[in-house]
Amino acid sequence: MMKKYLFTLLFFLVCSNTMSFAQDLITTKNGEDIEARVLEISPKELKYKKYCNLEGPTYTINKRDVLMVRYENGDKDIFDYDSQLNTDVDISAGMRYREYKNYYNPRFYLRDVNDAYSPGLAGIASFFIPGLGQGVAGEWGRGIGIFAANIGLNVLVLGSAAAVNSDYNATTDEFGGDEGAAALLLGALLGQVVFDIWSICDAVRVAKIKNMYYQDLRSQRAGLDIKIEPYLASAPTLDMGGNHLSAGLSLKFNF
Repeated sequence: MMKKYLFTLLFFLVCSNTMSFAQDLITTKNGEDIEARVLEISPKELKYKKYCNLEGPTYTINKRDVLMVRYENGDKDIFDYDSQLNTDVDISAGMRYREYKNYYNPRFYLRDVNDAYSPGLAGIASFFIPGLGQGVAGEWGRGIGIFAANIGLNVLVLGSAAAVNSDYNATTDEFGGDEGAAALLLGALLGQVVFDIWSICDAVRVAKIKNMYYQDLRSQRAGLDIKIEPYLASAPTLDMGGNHLSAGLSLKFNF
């Protein structure tokens, strides 16, 4: 009878253990657990389906946001997200924005306390003055170009408005038959709105990408260990059998 109870208890333990690992478990760095079926792990992303809806959409999460994945067979992967770079391409100090901007995806930007630029501030600056946000993010040449383009659009809008106004007949309180001026004004206004929205988004993008670039530079410097240590050595003299002590400093590089 005792053997029967032990066998039953062992059976339930095995079943419960099997059920507990019936799905993959993704643990994010903010402590959230996601029951999922992991589909793919790339150098930058992790793709999965929610376990409660395996026929549903595929979700993507940045690996920098993942702390650990525990698989259904009990294995687990722990991700050292602090040591991961934002790009797999070799970068170096002194690069211009146009040289590295295509290496980074601003969707994967994670704020760091040492970041030099504020994406929010850049966006607000470009909201008031197109191009100013790019300047706030350190790209004054790009900002001046955007500001000049905005001035050109303003001139086009004002010119179109003047043409429409000249077509207005105050006596009859109606416009003439020149529909081209009205269409030009409408197109200029629409172009102005689209350009202003793009300028805001671009300023935010510039700030994020530049921050990601400098984050990677700091990570690279952290991987270079430089040590300066004193040393004391015995060196032979010109006299037969004579030695004297010499002191100095040694410079060591560890990569």
